[in-house]
Amino acid sequence: MYKKKISYRLFIVLVIFWIMFTLDFSMWNLIAGVIVSYIISRLSFGIYYDIKGFKIKIPRFTVLIQYSLRLICEIYKASFFHIFRIIKKEYAPMIVEIELSTTDPLIITIIANSITLTPGTITIDSYDNKLLVLSIENDGEFGKSIERNIKDKFESILLRKDENIVSTDNYGPYSCSNGNNLN
Repeated sequence: MYKKKISYRLFIVLVIFWIMFTLDFSMWNLIAGVIVSYIISRLSFGIYYDIKGFKIKIPRFTVLIQYSLRLICEIYKASFFHIFRIIKKEYAPMIVEIELSTTDPLIITIIANSITLTPGTITIDSYDNKLLVLSIENDGEFGKSIERNIKDKFESILLRKDENIVSTDNYGPYSCSNGNNLN
């Protein structure tokens, strides 16, 4: 009984996403969406959820909003920073291994994708809780400042245990003005 309830919730979410992405309300498209959503929800048992509940723990919505705002701000800052570096031909590529504090695959994937979205850095590989990152900025510290910035600006938001902690800096939790650039 519980298995069907979880499958039903996933099925409804998949149908809603199908409709949102296709924006086609014809009968054949809705039937195709229902069939595909049903198949995916059945095949997801044991991978995405089991009898006990969902296996993947998604961060709270407020944390995802805060993280998205920080990411957008960092992408914007890094864009201007690297435009000038490239025009002046002041770049020195380096590969950095970054060890994250988490072993949660979802959080590691979010951080790896954020690094790739930020101009000047690309995540080359991910294994265990480590990321291999290509950066066009050589920080002169063998990647320590790049690792510190990624941990401070991205990982710390997703791993915050107490969501009610008030920020102690002068800029607030949504500011991207504290600290150095990611890149």
